[in-house]
Amino acid sequence: MWMLLKAAALRLVVGRTIGGVLASLFLVLFPVAGVLKIIGLPILIVLGVVGAPLFLLLAVIGLPVLFILGIGAVILLAIGALLTLSLLALKIALPIILVVWLVKWIRKRGTHTGPTPATE
Repeated sequence: MWMLLKAAALRLVVGRTIGGVLASLFLVLFPVAGVLKIIGLPILIVLGVVGAPLFLLLAVIGLPVLFILGIGAVILLAIGALLTLSLLALKIALPIILVVWLVKWIRKRGTHTGPTPATE
């Protein structure tokens, strides 16, 4: 019974560690992918650059090759979808934000808040 509890605890710790490493890798690689995409690289090259450390990490963990390819493909698919949707949202939101900012700037410029000449 004691051996079963130790094995369950070890699985929980290893699972959290691997999950934490994958999550931190995802948090680091997603902004890198966004910058590379904004620079103008095609999405397949961006996913290749992002996927190399991911596949190496999964291989170092010691997973079988099919698991590495499957898990890596799913994570790269998620990164590609998020990258595509975030760039689409940026293309829609950026002009709206710029127009609102320009209108606020023009309205603020039209109102004079400085000292007024005294009328006598």
